[in-house]
Amino acid sequence: MPINSCSENNKPGFKWGEQGKCYTYTPKNEGSKRNAKKSAILQGLAIGDFKGEGLKVSFDYHETLTTDQGKKLLEKEQKEGNIIYIISAAHDVNELLPFAEKYGIRKDRVFATGSNQKKVDKIKELGIVRHYDNAQQVKDIIDSRDDLKVDLIKV
Repeated sequence: MPINSCSENNKPGFKWGEQGKCYTYTPKNEGSKRNAKKSAILQGLAIGDFKGEGLKVSFDYHETLTTDQGKKLLEKEQKEGNIIYIISAAHDVNELLPFAEKYGIRKDRVFATGSNQKKVDKIKELGIVRHYDNAQQVKDIIDSRDDLKVDLIKV
């Protein structure tokens, strides 16, 4: 079910499908618009439209998956049946593969992009809905992009 445009009290908004709540935003305020879209996606999760399909969830590697907290979050996401990706700004994917193999993450879901900007581009390309990262720069890039609907969780 897609995100649909809606309006409430003469304000534009977004909702999940046809029956959901309309999350309004302030026109010409990109941050407000992004937050309304994110709320609509979370509404889809709450409705249960993603059950059984597995969400596409990604993790940064350095200072995210290499931490105890990052490993616990990875295990939680795996138990929920989500599709896991490692998307790092590292330059060489070979340093990421031993970790991926240990945790049962397929090699074709591991990416070394070379920069934070390219990492965010890969997140968009893959349709990731939740990304775990430690870098403020990644958060800033995601927050600045109106074309992304990603729930970024700082680790």
